Amino acid sequence: MSQSSQGGQSGKSKELKTTSKQVISPSVLKEDKRKLQLLYIIKTLDGVTERALITLLYEGVQKGLDMGYQFNVIGNNVFSPAVKEDLTSLLYLGYLENDPVTKKLKLTNDGEEAFQANKSSLEESFISSVNQAISELKSKIVSIDQEYSMKLRSERRKRR
Repeated sequence: MSQSSQGGQSGKSKELKTTSKQVISPSVLKEDKRKLQLLYIIKTLDGVTERALITLLYEGVQKGLDMGYQFNVIGNNVFSPAVKEDLTSLLYLGYLENDPVTKKLKLTNDGEEAFQANKSSLEESFISSVNQAISELKSKIVSIDQEYSMKLRSERRKRR
């Protein structure tokens, strides 16, 4: 028996695999407009779950809100590695925080200051397309957020 279990693990290696990541500095908002645009969307929604944000960005493409992200759809799940990476960068910089109870992304005080300092570089056409997409998709976004919060509540009850 021990030989068969060893044979199954021969393909796995215990080598450390490294990946290179770009160094992130607070000046990233001046260099990468998409991160500033994400801050604007999250600020406008006054907090949103990651899943609802990705749904807004995905469906917003048909409403004229194309930020250049690539999306993958598997079943009913939409995800984007690039959006996730940008959100991780903003969380790392301390511009966003993840509310521990609702799991919604919100701007921190530092994020608010950085946004105010850089908001002049947002184009008026982008702002209007975001506002239009949000008004058209608001009910769907809110329902995704509420579905997620109900799921979190039921998971907390199960743990007790």
